[in-house]
Amino acid sequence: MKMFEPIVEIEEKETQLMQLVSELSAANKKLFYKTQLGAIKDPDTYASLNWFFLGGFHHIYLGKYVLFIIEFMLLMTSIAGWLLGFDQALFILLALVLYELPQLFFSQKIVRQYNYQVSKDIYQKFKK
Repeated sequence: MKMFEPIVEIEEKETQLMQLVSELSAANKKLFYKTQLGAIKDPDTYASLNWFFLGGFHHIYLGKYVLFIIEFMLLMTSIAGWLLGFDQALFILLALVLYELPQLFFSQKIVRQYNYQVSKDIYQKFKK
């Protein structure tokens, strides 16, 4: 996903996809929307989870389990290192903050891109 993709481009892609979906048969269209409803994610929930940005819990919401585990382990390692007196552990914590800040500020766009990709994948199944 391109974090810095203009919102206009995302909206255009969503519009094009919805036009393609409107061309499906009535039964497939109904099934598409039913499947989509269960698969898309709420941008506000993702944004709320992102406020706990150092834990990486928002990655779980989008199914990025490996990324969550890596980020959570780095967080725990940096906290443990800092508590044990290793000042270098603060650099890991700072790096995590710098990594998570763009995701915090672009959370709405990230979820819209995710939802578009999920919808596109669902459409590909019904197109056949």
